[in-house]
Amino acid sequence: MRKFTLFLIHGIGIHRDAGWADETKSLLQQAWQSSVRIDDDLKDHIKIVPISYDEVFEDYLNDFSDVGSALFSDLIDIDDSEKEAISTQIENSSVKDKHFVFSYLMDVLLYKMSLVKSQVNVVVAKQLYHHISKLSTSDNFGIIAHSLGTRVINDTLQSIRTGNQDEANFYRQGYRLKFLMQISDVTDLFGLPFQQDKYPPKDVYSYDTYDYLRTVTNRFDPIARIIPTRLDHWPEGRTTEMYMGRPAYKDILLDHVHELNVHGLAHYMLHPQITDEVFELCGFGRLLQNSDERIGDFPLVGPKVSATMKEALNGLMLDAEGLNNDNWQTYVNLVLKVGEFQIEHETEGLA
Repeated sequence: MRKFTLFLIHGIGIHRDAGWADETKSLLQQAWQSSVRIDDDLKDHIKIVPISYDEVFEDYLNDFSDVGSALFSDLIDIDDSEKEAISTQIENSSVKDKHFVFSYLMDVLLYKMSLVKSQVNVVVAKQLYHHISKLSTSDNFGIIAHSLGTRVINDTLQSIRTGNQDEANFYRQGYRLKFLMQISDVTDLFGLPFQQDKYPPKDVYSYDTYDYLRTVTNRFDPIARIIPTRLDHWPEGRTTEMYMGRPAYKDILLDHVHELNVHGLAHYMLHPQITDEVFELCGFGRLLQNSDERIGDFPLVGPKVSATMKEALNGLMLDAEGLNNDNWQTYVNLVLKVGEFQIEHETEGLA
């Protein structure tokens, strides 16, 4: 039986092996059982392949004995003012553990280095090619990227399309990607803090690189909402085009809060609107059942949220004027003021 191949690309944090995707796989499996009108198991129709690039960052960070030497290394080609600002923040927060900074900060800083960026793109391109080239050009492939992974995949596809990854250029062999789903898209975040993006992706857009692009954001996500997706690298007018009866581009805005870390990939995957969109793009749209009902009944505030926090969030969500692009700031303030959730969760990286 021919399967759809679905690649998952992680964000920052520790992702030493393919096990980082287990929770996302489990949530997709649960969604399949509850939403797809078919007796077969998910794995009978969709092969989920995690893509990891964490090894590149680990190789560099293992050379540093502490946070200071890592941050102020000449290898990290960011402006001195950026280094000073980050150093001050680390000092004020009493952050001394290299692995903490590794999980929440250094991956982003390292990816700003052209050398590291290139190495990451090579690692990702080779993994994609390894799996795609084993199959037929008539098979279908899709990618879900999260957080830092959204920028990584844009840069990687850019590198492949421009011929910089000749050995892993599956496009030249007739393969193509059906869709790219960017969850908590940070592609345009790399111009901060001085609006200078040294290596912006260009010419990576629908029809040429993939058939469909979906960007997904949670209204309360403090990372993705800083600079929402702009698609400056897309040709004018293409974002409103249709392809094979579907929008070539669709932006999906969520506003559910079920865990403290609303930025986490697993938290996004809880929402049936996202899993339904994934299954639809994978070719199973006609088998989805009660989609509108399931999406409409999905609670905005989950059962693991404390009563006090739930009350504050409900008030915020009913405030039409307050539901704007800056709402993530209000959410962060609520967490700090009202308190955390009743159940502790292991959080993923912040970008």
